[in-house]
Amino acid sequence: MEFSNNATTTHELPPVVLDGDEVNQTALNSFSDANYGNVVWQTLLSRPRTCSDSMCAGIATCPSNGTLALHQHTQAEIYYVLAGSGEVEIGGVRHHVTEGSMLWIPGDAMHGVFCGPNQTLKWLYVFPEGRFEDIIYRFKTA
Repeated sequence: MEFSNNATTTHELPPVVLDGDEVNQTALNSFSDANYGNVVWQTLLSRPRTCSDSMCAGIATCPSNGTLALHQHTQAEIYYVLAGSGEVEIGGVRHHVTEGSMLWIPGDAMHGVFCGPNQTLKWLYVFPEGRFEDIIYRFKTA
């Protein structure tokens, strides 16, 4: 595999570098419907806030006894566990994850996050989409 520093494109975007203060000052979001879970998240890279045009990313946290209800979306997703432990269900199979775990979730796969007592989970999420708002969550109905 070769890499070249001389790639040319029709448009070049500047890099996005967020320092710790900028990350910490990014607003927390949550679901208005408790049936979707009590996870909170910060979307860090997403148009129009940042000039990233093909990916969006952020950090999510699931509290003790918390959930991100089973859902799916068209886009594939990557999780990288930053801290804690819990379970991530993908396609009906639960996986115990801890700090350092990496997951690739196929597009349209039903998945969710579950933390038991004394468990919290914090992870980086990445989508192949320029705007987080273009990710349409479809939650599993009872």
